[in-house]
Amino acid sequence: MEFSDQALVNEIRSGSSVAFERLMRRYERLVYRVAYGFTRDATSAMDVTQETFLKVYARLESWRGEGDLKNWIARVAANEGMNWKRSQRRHPTHELDEAVFLKPDPRQADPIIEREAHDALRRSISTLNPRQQLALVLRYFQGMSTREISGTLECSEGTARNILFRGLAKLRSVMTEHEEIEH
Repeated sequence: MEFSDQALVNEIRSGSSVAFERLMRRYERLVYRVAYGFTRDATSAMDVTQETFLKVYARLESWRGEGDLKNWIARVAANEGMNWKRSQRRHPTHELDEAVFLKPDPRQADPIIEREAHDALRRSISTLNPRQQLALVLRYFQGMSTREISGTLECSEGTARNILFRGLAKLRSVMTEHEEIEH
């Protein structure tokens, strides 16, 4: 039997650890991919994922049901990823790893060319600011709507569209520069 997010939250608030396990299973892939996008390391991503779910559990009482739980959890994961990144004192831009991307189609004619294009895309995305990176990954690799992205980024839909637009424009510019350099 499939429970709605609200039903799971109600069960968790009543003390059901089984309901929290279901909630974790439902969103662990999303949280891990968001975390991995910040850490680029499986072990660190698991740590961020664990921290995310600890925060979700601790703050679940504050979720009022006024929005999508998926967005709220993704936002907690993104915040934890940014906290991890700050704690590592890394450079503000980084290369996103392929775990946040969909697997390439195995029917592709030339896997070497596909891999090079994939790597160029990852390098180009890493030049964006963290909000643009997150918005583009959520939209184009996680399939989230603008409304869901706005919920995750805690901004209006118009602002989310603007972040996506500016991120895509910068991405196009960077990729065009890479192509011109290579040719």
